Amino acid sequence: MTTLDRVKRVVGEVMRVPEGTLDVTARIEDLGESDSLTLAEIATALDMEFGIRVPSEAMVDARSVGDLLALVARLLQAADASRAS
Repeated sequence: MTTLDRVKRVVGEVMRVPEGTLDVTARIEDLGESDSLTLAEIATALDMEFGIRVPSEAMVDARSVGDLLALVARLLQAADASRAS
């Protein structure tokens, strides 16, 4: 399962939409109610899915599945780099 598939699964579960309807351009606000609590739920679910810490302040700029994917990729890369040093 790719990182994109995993992000789509998390977003689909939290937003209660079929992940098959999501792509990188899917805007979070178009999927349903997306208040700060919803973004916190997505952040927590991403934390658990990927074993990383997604800062809540980083979620403010996440407008789409693609934004979340880029955020997760950055955090995974940073985690890998810190483990390597």
